[in-house]
Amino acid sequence: MRSLPRRTPLALAVQRPTLHRTLLTSVLLTATLLGSSMANAAPVKVSIPVQPLSSALTQLGMQTNLQILYSPDQVAGLKSRAVSGSLEPSEALAELLKGTGISFQINGNSVTLMSSGSSSLQLGATTISGQALGLTTEDTGSYTTGATTTATKLPLTIRETPQSVTVVTRQQMDDQGSKSVGDVLRNTPGVTMQKYDSDRTEFSTRGFAITNFQYDGVNIPYDGVYGENPNNSDDSASLDRIEVIKGSTGLMTGAGDPAATVNLVRKKPTKEFKASVSGTVGSWDNYRTEGDISGPLNDSGSVRGRFVGALQDKDSYIDHYSQKKDLYYGILEADLTDDTLLTVGVDKSSATPRGSSWTGNSPFFSDGGRTDFSRSFNPGSDWSRRDFDSTTYFASLEQALANDWKLKATLDQKTTDHDTQLASASGGNPDRATGEGMFFYWGRWEGHRVQNTADINVSGPFSLGGREHELVAGFMTSHSRQTGATYDTSAFELVPGNIFDWEGHIAKQEFPKNGKYERTQSQNGAYLATRLRPTDDLSFILGGRVSTFKYNEDYTYYPGASLADTHASYKEHGVVTPYAGVVYDLDDTYSVYASYTSIYQPQIYKDASGKTLEPVEGDSYETGLKAAYFEGKLNASLAFFRIEQDNVAQYVTTDTDTGQDVYKPTSGATTKGVELELAGELAEGWNLSAGYTYARSRDKDEQRIFGFPLATTKPEHVVRTFTTYRLPGALDQVTVGGGVSWQSAFYGQTFNPSVNGSGQGETVNIKQGGYTLVDLMTRYQYDEHLSFTANAYNVFDKKYLTGLGNFGTTFYGEPRNFQLTAKYDF
Repeated sequence: MRSLPRRTPLALAVQRPTLHRTLLTSVLLTATLLGSSMANAAPVKVSIPVQPLSSALTQLGMQTNLQILYSPDQVAGLKSRAVSGSLEPSEALAELLKGTGISFQINGNSVTLMSSGSSSLQLGATTISGQALGLTTEDTGSYTTGATTTATKLPLTIRETPQSVTVVTRQQMDDQGSKSVGDVLRNTPGVTMQKYDSDRTEFSTRGFAITNFQYDGVNIPYDGVYGENPNNSDDSASLDRIEVIKGSTGLMTGAGDPAATVNLVRKKPTKEFKASVSGTVGSWDNYRTEGDISGPLNDSGSVRGRFVGALQDKDSYIDHYSQKKDLYYGILEADLTDDTLLTVGVDKSSATPRGSSWTGNSPFFSDGGRTDFSRSFNPGSDWSRRDFDSTTYFASLEQALANDWKLKATLDQKTTDHDTQLASASGGNPDRATGEGMFFYWGRWEGHRVQNTADINVSGPFSLGGREHELVAGFMTSHSRQTGATYDTSAFELVPGNIFDWEGHIAKQEFPKNGKYERTQSQNGAYLATRLRPTDDLSFILGGRVSTFKYNEDYTYYPGASLADTHASYKEHGVVTPYAGVVYDLDDTYSVYASYTSIYQPQIYKDASGKTLEPVEGDSYETGLKAAYFEGKLNASLAFFRIEQDNVAQYVTTDTDTGQDVYKPTSGATTKGVELELAGELAEGWNLSAGYTYARSRDKDEQRIFGFPLATTKPEHVVRTFTTYRLPGALDQVTVGGGVSWQSAFYGQTFNPSVNGSGQGETVNIKQGGYTLVDLMTRYQYDEHLSFTANAYNVFDKKYLTGLGNFGTTFYGEPRNFQLTAKYDF
């Protein structure tokens, strides 16, 4: 069997026929050749301080989009020279290697390092090679990245970032068959999932719900699990990678919970032509197609573009539930001058489910015994729906300044519309013998939101004490306005007949409009971060942010409505968020680090007197050990963290007169734990992503805390692993892989109408014990263009509850299922 060559952007950069350019221009998106050779490439801005040569090569690859092949033994123990200025990539590499005894050779589009007196390095089956990874993960085949900017906006490697960083690359998404943001996060180390019903999912880490989401570093709205939420329907076809920065991230996000920031990084136009088309079929009539085309729009390649489209139509393991969704993503890059880059784009998506449920299933019969609904049972009506449409327009301008500084301005406008109409047969507790006694939850909501966000910052190197350091300073502003209509809900009508015979058939309800609402939210923030390098081995990252928060919410009901008008608001000025981190390199492989930042989260929960609770405030501490093996192709980290918070809202009761929930503040809440992660290439063709997290939350009296948002509703132990291996020799067209996910028990709360058969009802805790899920995959690379990937999920068909406590109900996770994807790369 013919052995397939490894493919990299440099190895595949070849001149394409004019037909490709014609095709790309017709759709207004594409990408340019890297150049006929590196020696003739256009000058680029380079800024690399003195450091270990292996790290310098990584930074050079990141700043020039080069992939440099070398033997790790060649660079071990060597230091680089400082290189800065506008240089051709070959000039920058030559300057970097001066005095090291290493030269390089350009053969077409391949760049090979050579030790003095040796011939060029031959990359064979037994040769270990290094490859400098950059920010972009697409086409690297890697499970890690060369750098990340999410934590501080400074381009740092994972080892240089003094917080836990998890990066899910494009290769890992493809290997796991992930088609949505939710698919990606449910397999991410340290992240746990609760799926409350057919459409709504909440992800958590370190015992807290993840509420900070970004696209390309720009904050996006999050309305909680019940509202606008990137977890619910966002597609992953347009993404290059997902970066998860664990812990508090207030320096860049302002307010937030100390869980994580999830940065969804979109694909960029490539510098050579590329295109692909794929089709997927899966269990429960799951059909999907994707297209991706990228390259240059003019002969010089100064204008580049990309278009990604995806269409999906699927049913479900849940009875009478289906979903259609689509994604259209386009982006253009234009080199206005050698020093000016303009980027514009649009990201549009929609999701139209049918048969949506409002909740899960009632966990108790009327006699207090546990119910036994099947995993496929759907309490939703066949006409229930949650339709979401989202359109984002974005633009950025990057300007190179004097002395290797850079100015970047970003503008985003995101518009979302939703129409939700639900009837769910999940209220009450059925009679064990007849299945009667259940009632419907009814509801309808409409909403329209517009969010405008702007960010402008400058960054670059500066000299102090005879050494070079880095700084970024900027200002961001965000404002959103959401308006919508409210509707009367019908009385709690009983479900006709036996609930176990329910098939979703009921006449569609008319919900008369009874009012309207308006919600405005804004945040402004000025931030600054600097990395100081007093020695080659020691760096300090110091920063801070000053923020202003405003929130106003009004529900106004028409005369005759049964509900009273409500109002909630907060206004906070001059909130300071400090950040401090230190990283010390023990050697070329290992570093120790520590970091601190504060926590600040305004809230709208009210106490029994109707007063809004004070903002959640606290401190987040982290320390640990990081390692970068094989020149950064394998990253490992061990982190210890501690989170302290005051004024955390804890649910008390619901006021029967007003219908408003009542909360009380909890002080002295502490979460502490440990995280261990390993991601990257263990050996040629063998990728791994693995992690273990332990997070333990208690109040000041060392008691478990039940209720939002602390961690008894989250498992304390989480293991996530996934690995792939490309078989050697004659079988190298085959890749095999799989993953194991395990998590410990977690809890929810619900009402039992007859505790222990007493006939007396009370609120009780329900438990899902620890469980293990196993996934498998295999890929057959027929030739350099065509591949087939098969994925099997929950292969042992584990039955488990993934949602507990939503309206006191439970929700089952997916049974065993399969999907097959065929992909053709042009």
